[in-house]
Amino acid sequence: MMEFMRSMASGFIAKILMLLLVLSFAIWGIADVFGRFGQSAIATVGDTEIDARDFQSELLLEVNSLSSRLGQRLTAAQTQAFGVPNQVLGRMINEATLNDLASTFNMGLSSTELAKRIAEEPAFQTAGKFNRNQMALVLRNAGTTEDRYVTNREELEVRRQLAQGLTGNSAISNTALKIFNDFSFEKRDIRYLALKEAGLDTIEDPSDEALKTYYEDNKVAFRAPEYRSFVVLKLEPGDIMDPSAVTDEDAKTYYESVSNRFVQPEKRQMQQILFGSKEDADAALAKIKAGASFDDIMAERNLTESDVDFGLMAKADIADPAAADAIFSLDEGAVSDVVEGQFGFLLLRNVKTVPTQTSPFEDVKDQLKAEIAGDRANGEVMSVYDNVEDMRAGGSTLEEISQKLNLKLRTVTPISKAGELEDGNKVTDLPEQEKLLTSVFDTDVDYEADPIDIGNTGFAWFRVTNIVASRDRDLDEVKDDVVKAWKENERTDRNAVLAGDILKELKAGKTLDDVATERGLTIATATDVTRQVHKDLPASAVDQAFAGPLNHMATAVDGETQYVLEVVKVTAPEFNPDALELESVKARLNENASTDLLSQLSAAILSKLGYTVNEAMLNQVVSAAR
Repeated sequence: MMEFMRSMASGFIAKILMLLLVLSFAIWGIADVFGRFGQSAIATVGDTEIDARDFQSELLLEVNSLSSRLGQRLTAAQTQAFGVPNQVLGRMINEATLNDLASTFNMGLSSTELAKRIAEEPAFQTAGKFNRNQMALVLRNAGTTEDRYVTNREELEVRRQLAQGLTGNSAISNTALKIFNDFSFEKRDIRYLALKEAGLDTIEDPSDEALKTYYEDNKVAFRAPEYRSFVVLKLEPGDIMDPSAVTDEDAKTYYESVSNRFVQPEKRQMQQILFGSKEDADAALAKIKAGASFDDIMAERNLTESDVDFGLMAKADIADPAAADAIFSLDEGAVSDVVEGQFGFLLLRNVKTVPTQTSPFEDVKDQLKAEIAGDRANGEVMSVYDNVEDMRAGGSTLEEISQKLNLKLRTVTPISKAGELEDGNKVTDLPEQEKLLTSVFDTDVDYEADPIDIGNTGFAWFRVTNIVASRDRDLDEVKDDVVKAWKENERTDRNAVLAGDILKELKAGKTLDDVATERGLTIATATDVTRQVHKDLPASAVDQAFAGPLNHMATAVDGETQYVLEVVKVTAPEFNPDALELESVKARLNENASTDLLSQLSAAILSKLGYTVNEAMLNQVVSAAR
């Protein structure tokens, strides 16, 4: 419980012990339960083998999911660094352990009940009903078979039965719930000083010795990155489209088929006065008929032109059908009779009429030819792609292909993986730049790499022509950058020293008001701060504010600001174990209690059964999962 409480401080029920998480997946299942097939064992639990291909499939699903969340494809080394293989294998070992226990208890599921559970799987449903074709599609995309899925799903449902049977009534006590409630919802008022680095005096230039020492200690930060030069050949519809090849006749035919695109409907500049009752509207209309103007009625009701004017509108753009019909029945300058609209009674004036306008063919001919050429080019991209690949297979260079197929070849001068040239300028217009540069920096000089996809309709081929290795720069090369970095670091250090000095003064007996007055600083107050709600303070300051009792004093840092704070009020929350806001918390805590019990049970069973891992095969599978 205390471990759970400590985790709450940094994530509000967001972080759970890895063992509990792994076991929870084993019991309750995860979204990606598809994709298992194989032969040899990567691990053995008792007499139960965990198939290497099962593990590979699960690992690939996990790697793909994590890669998608991170926005880049994980390498084998990164996969290991994140601990993904151990997490996946740990989950599968726990599954095997619980499967063994369920088998001991002779637990199972009828085929009728299993079919019902599968039919209720949301991924297999369309329009709220089970769709066998949808199921086949999902399983095929997951790389598994129906038979294999049914087997895995049956094991999952049996593990759920086991968990519910052993821990279904597990519930956290009100005493523990109160501790959680106090921890989560206690409120504090905090007085603080925010010391910004920008408020410090000007930082003087460093001495030569100080600058040299700083450079030597931080040399890696000023190291020249690896640079690469390459050529890139791009193929997109726009690169091969030829509007000049489209005849006027073709463009004219197309124009006639889409002529409605070039028609601007008739528009009216509508002004509207809204009345709360028909009597008021009738009275205003009577005044107009007696000689008053629409503007007179506006003035009488204290309305300006901006209050009544809706601008030029087509009939289809007017939301109120009655108003639309009325305004389009009026001549320019005319005022309507009383109109019963959606929100009241109206008087309308048509200030201006703009008749229907049609753009003539000659005005849009070039646009239409470009559209036709673009459509044709979309259909020709794959043919050109095949030509490029055939020519590459025949030994042609990208330069030769560029000339023969009239495709533009771009030469990129030495550039870093971050897109920066040697002169410091940034390049931002390369096709699929991040993906392209990643591939460039993974490729040797003159190696014929696979093309890069550009969106859904394009490709880019590249060839690395030169590599300039990363190196340490001399101090003279980067002196200005080093001076700037030294000053920024010095400013940060001095601000931290200032915060520390103020805290010492407070702990020696001075009040926050005394310090603020002496140093010309402004005190701020944050009220009703909880561990989760702290709009006036950064999380780092809140963490420090809750690290002690009433009158607790501390410092915290957030970016370029140092905080010196004092807790001036602590308010304990009310506790009602049946409060609605605690329902989801109780459910989560009860689930964690159940998982904790099952964790202990699983560990005991696993200790009795024993398990082995084929490390060589594990490493081989992990290396291939990229």
